[in-house]
Amino acid sequence: MLALAKIRMACPMVDEEPQAADPKQLLNIGIQAAKAGNKATARVIFQQVLDEDKRNERALLWMASVAETPEERMRYLRAVLKINPKNPTARKHLASLEEASSKRDRQLVRYGLLAAGLAVLLLIVVVVVAVVLTSM
Repeated sequence: MLALAKIRMACPMVDEEPQAADPKQLLNIGIQAAKAGNKATARVIFQQVLDEDKRNERALLWMASVAETPEERMRYLRAVLKINPKNPTARKHLASLEEASSKRDRQLVRYGLLAAGLAVLLLIVVVVVAVVLTSM
């Protein structure tokens, strides 16, 4: 009951406090919170649903939608796909996130190579200047 009281305090759109922790009702409250933009409250509520049922596909999908990081979002989407490999929403969003992650990784490699190239060029310039100055 303490968890439900916390939900009621954090989510003022809830008119009545549920008598028992009904996962369906909690899920609906979490969805209301997420749609209202209250992601922190939604995460708490969805986590409570998942604490009761780790395989709740809807709760995992909604948790992905309010996740704080792309990595966290991907983790929840992968959990959905372990339960239901054909889930079109999870597949679509995971593919999009993986593409964005891959693009970011490629950019990091490019920038890393560019930085390494500049460092080598700077080292060559320093060596050439040192050689010129010592031969004078």
